[in-house]
Amino acid sequence: MVYQNKFGKDIFKNEKDRLNAYCAYYAIDQYQLEKDPSLLEYVIKHQKILDDLIRGYEEMGPLNKKICSEFVSCECEVKLTKK
Repeated sequence: MVYQNKFGKDIFKNEKDRLNAYCAYYAIDQYQLEKDPSLLEYVIKHQKILDDLIRGYEEMGPLNKKICSEFVSCECEVKLTKK
């Protein structure tokens, strides 16, 4: 199942991409999940936390970009006045 946020953008194309993201986040490989059922259970139990984290970054990205673009000129002024 692909999670779709309120903007309609897919975070993951498929379950394999989702599993790859979890493995990268937890610094494990898929082979470890196959070998250790308790590890797989942990990932499944905590998948909502990671989904929420990813969704939060997705939702805040445009706002962060806007804030950065508004203040880039201030940074440039500071760098010029320090020289």
